[in-house]
Amino acid sequence: MKKVLVLQKVRFGIVGLATMGRLHADRIAEERKGDFCLAAVADTVERTARQVGEQHDVPYFSNAQEMFHSGLIDAVIIATPHYWHPVLTVQAARAGIHVLCEKPLAATVGAARAMIDECARRKVVLGAMLQMRTRAIMKKMKEMIDAGRLGEPFRISMICSNWFRTQAYYDSGAWRGTWDGEGGGILLNQAPHSLDLFQWIGGMPTRITAVLKTRVHNIEVENSANIICEYGDAKVGYIYATTAEMPGMEQFMVCGDKGTIIVEGGQLRFGELSVPISRYVRECKIAWADGISLPKCRWRCVKLPKAPGGQHIEVIRRFAAHLLRGQPMIATGAESINELEISNAAYLSGFSGRPVNLPVDAAKMDRLLAKLERERSTGKGGGQRKRAQRQLKKLLAEKP
Repeated sequence: MKKVLVLQKVRFGIVGLATMGRLHADRIAEERKGDFCLAAVADTVERTARQVGEQHDVPYFSNAQEMFHSGLIDAVIIATPHYWHPVLTVQAARAGIHVLCEKPLAATVGAARAMIDECARRKVVLGAMLQMRTRAIMKKMKEMIDAGRLGEPFRISMICSNWFRTQAYYDSGAWRGTWDGEGGGILLNQAPHSLDLFQWIGGMPTRITAVLKTRVHNIEVENSANIICEYGDAKVGYIYATTAEMPGMEQFMVCGDKGTIIVEGGQLRFGELSVPISRYVRECKIAWADGISLPKCRWRCVKLPKAPGGQHIEVIRRFAAHLLRGQPMIATGAESINELEISNAAYLSGFSGRPVNLPVDAAKMDRLLAKLERERSTGKGGGQRKRAQRQLKKLLAEKP
């Protein structure tokens, strides 16, 4: 009988050592007495891999597969451009390595589903770097709604125009702002955190209608998105996201039968009705339109913990605790695909002019991306979509 090894400390590797990968390496290295440590790093640019490896005194690789099979790591954080997340996840899973993937899980739902299936088949854990779920203000909002403080929610509204980016930002990486290198704009790069919070707290819609636009920036992809969400009943939602607006804001509002909760300006406010709408609308006998004595509404700021949360290291800590002791992680791969369903549906709707039902038809999304690349790509992204897609198809066809 094969002996099952019990982890005493999670040895992390990191693939992709640009901005986020380096940040993860620094933060993990600081946790000297925790459940985990930095054990190896990898990047296709050997000079970068060597620099980070030597900085943290860990082995470095220019080939991720070699790191996966080195015996040096138990889990890997994938922080590469989006198209390579599925390829690297499948390779890691087949090497018996647990995966914590940066957002978004993939550029398309089809590839993300393949990641989830492969990790389940290989019995390795797949988690997602959705650290905004750890923000105290969002955790409290979800806690109040789940506890029934609003009653039945019927309207969800999110404005996330606080993602402003300069043209220099888009010019800083060849893959940024491209269909063949990134696979999308605001919806795929900046807003996944917001889309995840939207569905994590407000629920998952059943149909999406979207209008996508690009203005100000010189990029191939969208930088502004308006999304109407339907839920199959009287409940509706709206999302607005952009990287081309100042001054930006973050506003998240959920309206329910018993009141309204709003996140704005770093505050969580609760407007609590003295009588639920569903009751008052029947009990009130006043028939005229004006002068109705409405139920009282008491507004108050909800007290929040001093620690704001929202740090990447919190996701890593919980992921390690899950591997060592079975504690819940912040976001599983199966949960994190929800925000991608919303963004993919928005692309399909925005470029067809029609509503799109969820779950998304993966084949349609793949065809749309290929079409957008043919018609709009400047080649700046280096054809990463095609290369990654070919490699993923080859891997999945092998099924060793």
